[in-house]
Amino acid sequence: MTRFFFHVRDSNDVSRDTEGQELPDLEAARREALSTNREMLGERLLHGGSLGHRQIEIANEKGKVLAVLSSSDTLYQEGQLRSFSDDVTKSAPIAEVNTISSKPGAR
Repeated sequence: MTRFFFHVRDSNDVSRDTEGQELPDLEAARREALSTNREMLGERLLHGGSLGHRQIEIANEKGKVLAVLSSSDTLYQEGQLRSFSDDVTKSAPIAEVNTISSKPGAR
């Protein structure tokens, strides 16, 4: 197992993870960062705040950043809103969103 550290960067502020987490590989660390970012974005949606500038930096024990996950990486996959198989609310969009005109009398 390898210890990975998840530093949260919000604009110029960095919150450093000093404990880290032991995970089997970088892909497992990416999944953990994605899950963590989902939770943080959910809190931002509930309580207000910008969604666009947060990044999670995945670093090794030597401090080298191995990967960076942005808010848009969490929200989108291949240009589409991301859907998660563990969405317990089953509320994640699964198709393109159609725009309805808000003009009076428009159909």
